[in-house]
Amino acid sequence: MGTGRTVVSAQGLRRWLLVATVVVVLAAIPIVINVWPARAAAVDPQTLRARMAASGTQAYQGYAQSSGLLGLPAIPNLTQVTALFSTTTEMRTWYAARNRWRVDVLGPGTENDIYQTPQAQYLWDYGHSQLTRIVGDQPVRLPRAADVTPPELVRRLLSTSAGDRVEALAGRRIAGVEAAGLRLVPAGPDTTVAHVDIWADPQTGLPLQAELTARGGARPVFTTRFLEIHFSEPDASVLTPPAPRAGIGFTETQAPDILSAINQRRPDSLPATIAGVPRRNLVPGLTAADAYGNGLSSFVVVSLPGRFGREAYQQISTFGTRLDTGDAAIISTGLLNVLVTRAARRTSLVAGLVQPALLRRVASDLVVR
Repeated sequence: MGTGRTVVSAQGLRRWLLVATVVVVLAAIPIVINVWPARAAAVDPQTLRARMAASGTQAYQGYAQSSGLLGLPAIPNLTQVTALFSTTTEMRTWYAARNRWRVDVLGPGTENDIYQTPQAQYLWDYGHSQLTRIVGDQPVRLPRAADVTPPELVRRLLSTSAGDRVEALAGRRIAGVEAAGLRLVPAGPDTTVAHVDIWADPQTGLPLQAELTARGGARPVFTTRFLEIHFSEPDASVLTPPAPRAGIGFTETQAPDILSAINQRRPDSLPATIAGVPRRNLVPGLTAADAYGNGLSSFVVVSLPGRFGREAYQQISTFGTRLDTGDAAIISTGLLNVLVTRAARRTSLVAGLVQPALLRRVASDLVVR
């Protein structure tokens, strides 16, 4: 009997080992596909850069994931923005043209969709069955998940980095595509970005993955990539928002231009220069917010009114480092740095991919003014 049990146990063990081996092999296939050496056609970095910048005409549909390690605290009224750069965001995206696309942000038990049509933009909250139609332009707005898909983020970075150097990178297999790579190296000394590594489809130039690495860092602190991609135009029905009907809440509103609303409450203008860095005047007539500097060395300054300003100052000064220069505090993440100053009942919020040393000079200038 003892021998019989030993034989049966050995046979059962071999069967389970076989099953386990098959499971491991099947589970490893996606990993092997992604790390298998890519034989992407060699593309000159400047040529690849030009193709990526012009890739806005390429239709696609896929599944993307962004991941940030910045660790920003939940600033009042900016929680969704800080979470975007401090956590992982899962996105299903469909893109036909610049004015016809859709991005679904997926979470545990939640789904929030953005539809862009030639006529308007729609927000669909699946969990609450709420559809919102947004009418009008948004000349200035806060970042959203659709801004960190690989194509959108890369095109925005390239549009502000005309003077930065590009270098060739080895190809990489991304979402089954043999992608060509390049490294963007900032020319300005004030940015926290050491380099941006980008991989794109060599023929269409569509960006498939981007990694931002901070100065002195050994690994990327923000990554966005496609896990699945198809170079085909999505069906029109996919790009059509749900029709208002029974059981679906529907509202229509003007574009929520938050900074313009702040501008109405604080009409005094920001200075022409701060810490010797010139103002860019991105939006004519907008006096309470603007960008200073160029490329990845630029930073944004916003004058915050009343209670909003007090709450932001309290939050950042609690989690950040208080500066010797008057009422000022800074949060340093290694990549994105945030400064808040308070002087003469005015609160200013400053943020950018810039060195803390530059923000300290900005703080001194704002407090004195």
